[in-house]
Amino acid sequence: MGLSFFFKKIWKMIAVFIVIFVVSSILFYVFEYEEEEERDDSYAGPDTFLDSFWYSIVSLSTVGYGDRFPVTTGGKIAAFTLIVFAFTFLGAMIGQVTDAFHESRTRRELGMDGTKFRDHLVLIGWSGVSHITLEELLTAKKRVVVITDNKEDIPKIRDMGNRKYLQTVFGDYKAKNILERANIREAKTIIVTLEDDAESLIVALTAKQLNPVARIIVTVKQEKLKETLYSAGMTYVSSPSDLTGRMVASAAFEPEVSIFVEDITSATSGYDLQQYTISGGSFANGMKAGDFQKKMRSIGGPLLVAIGKYAPKKKMKKESPKNWKLRSNPPPDEKIREKDIIVVLGNDKENEKLMGILGSKQGR
Repeated sequence: MGLSFFFKKIWKMIAVFIVIFVVSSILFYVFEYEEEEERDDSYAGPDTFLDSFWYSIVSLSTVGYGDRFPVTTGGKIAAFTLIVFAFTFLGAMIGQVTDAFHESRTRRELGMDGTKFRDHLVLIGWSGVSHITLEELLTAKKRVVVITDNKEDIPKIRDMGNRKYLQTVFGDYKAKNILERANIREAKTIIVTLEDDAESLIVALTAKQLNPVARIIVTVKQEKLKETLYSAGMTYVSSPSDLTGRMVASAAFEPEVSIFVEDITSATSGYDLQQYTISGGSFANGMKAGDFQKKMRSIGGPLLVAIGKYAPKKKMKKESPKNWKLRSNPPPDEKIREKDIIVVLGNDKENEKLMGILGSKQGR
């Protein structure tokens, strides 16, 4: 909870406390102070004005040490008023603080104060596809902000990860101010997974307007919308129903292939397909594919299954997948160059060994 928000909620209570504290101290000093030559052994009034402050604070806190107490009628009336206020104030203060914490938690869960994430992923919409996507992204330790228009989805989403990697925003994802709360302008990747293709198109175009350089991935049900979205500058357009149909057809006569594909496309268990971009200082820069495979076998690393050769095209965004020509099962003499992408297949242990010596993070 931000201190500024908390202060805004209780500043009036603090102001009242300070006023009562000061007035009480002044009254105790005025009614109870006596000059030293006038005091006897039973004197319990203040020696200095600081003693009046001490009396007020122990009274307001309901501690009441008894080292200072009023004996005059005026002092007793002031003390009685102070005690009644102390009990009333504490009850009101506890209620105010409780409300502030509850409101702050609600605001945080609904993303009303936005996020400080940078270079993160924004996942727009909550569906079956979104659930699987988020699970994979969190497994890869990616920071994600999920936008949903259904409050009931918020607890389910937040249960999938901790606040370090996962935050939520509630609202109409077609509204720019809701997208702004997810800090969409500074997002690295935007994923649109809505049930309605028309809404997907609107949201994708709005996201493109707010962040022209981000990678934008859209899922649609209608195949004919793919070209429209690609023409609008989307990075990748997917049709989950087509992929599911292919998997089901494959399982009908070659089930082991379907099981294998399902395994390697999930980062949560078994083997995983990962990609890395080769930097100029990487050991793999200039190495032949065959030599790379030997190196991986010697250290117990993953299997090289494809190389994306960097070949930028005119008028094409730098991040567009069309700038890379994918070569599956590359021949041994195929050279790996800077900015090329290697796609490897391995388990967690094998992939970690490659990451440790490659000097590049997973993904692009």
